[in-house]
Amino acid sequence: MLSKYFLLNEIVNFLVKKEFRVLLASGCFDIAARKNFILLIKVLANVDSLVEEQAKNLKAISYFTSSFPLIVSENSNSGKLRDEIIYSRFQLPVVTLRMFKQIIEEEIVPEVKAIKGKYIVHINTNYLRKKRKELNLSLSDLAKEIEISKKALYEIEKGKVNPSLETVEKLEKFLKINLRVPYRMQKVEKVYVKARDKFQEKISSEFFRLGIDNSPVTSSCLKIVGKEKFSLIANLSKNSFNLEKAAFKLKSLSSIFSSYGIFFVKESDKEIVEGVPVILESELSELESSKELNKLIKERSE
Repeated sequence: MLSKYFLLNEIVNFLVKKEFRVLLASGCFDIAARKNFILLIKVLANVDSLVEEQAKNLKAISYFTSSFPLIVSENSNSGKLRDEIIYSRFQLPVVTLRMFKQIIEEEIVPEVKAIKGKYIVHINTNYLRKKRKELNLSLSDLAKEIEISKKALYEIEKGKVNPSLETVEKLEKFLKINLRVPYRMQKVEKVYVKARDKFQEKISSEFFRLGIDNSPVTSSCLKIVGKEKFSLIANLSKNSFNLEKAAFKLKSLSSIFSSYGIFFVKESDKEIVEGVPVILESELSELESSKELNKLIKERSE
């Protein structure tokens, strides 16, 4: 079994060669990378070690930063993952190292997904219907040739169900065409994470009051992610002592995400740490709009 360290090293080296900006992290994602798009990658030696909390936080950060989340792994509890299959855990795509490289290199990778122990394929149904009619085949004729029911073929053509890999292989062989649709990375739907403490809950509530959609984050170096006309990522602290190391990470991530990076603290005599604005909880409570927050961030960033 390939170790997480080996996979992580391979992915980072590959992304650097492909001219991505790469940042190592910890928690719900291990790598943040940016080129023409943003990737958030969780690396696991065994994909079944992924827990729901990690997945939910990864989805929340991905949504609010407009990133593409990916899990890269080589094994599950059932054995080695197949290179040509796109797996799923907690509605997140899971691919092998080889598949990951193919996706990044924009090779044509058919969308074959593993769902409940079955391999399901996304196909071009219009092309299927057109080819069947060109050959003057009825639904019954073609269904008989590939050994499925007329109803099943009808539902496949109408896009009501995605066919199994076995059915697609039979269709492609009989019709002498390629029906498989290439895989494209997809952004996740909006997800909210429950705050872990009162301070995090308070900052999140203040953001909503200012009209900034956001979510707390609990399995990451970040504590709040949000966006309105601008996107932001934030860390929280009781005071501004010893924030330099955290500031470097926050500033680097904000650069990857093209977001504002902010510290929210309860007490501080500093307005900026290593280029990251520091805003008091009391100051945030006095603001009346996201525009005022935007202005304050800019003033302290200069």
